[in-house]
Amino acid sequence: MPGGGGALAVDGAVAGAASGYSSEITFTVVMSCLMAASGGLIFGYDISITGQSAP
Repeated sequence: MPGGGGALAVDGAVAGAASGYSSEITFTVVMSCLMAASGGLIFGYDISITGQSAP
């Protein structure tokens, strides 16, 4: 895949493990996920309704 990303070990850190990363689920994270999910549902519904061909 062109432009694909990869994980590299830096200063002896284990690749894939983010040291010093706080993995808290905050209100902002939950609201962002809900907004993204609802936007996807609305967009998918709109595409399925408007994309149908006439009989």
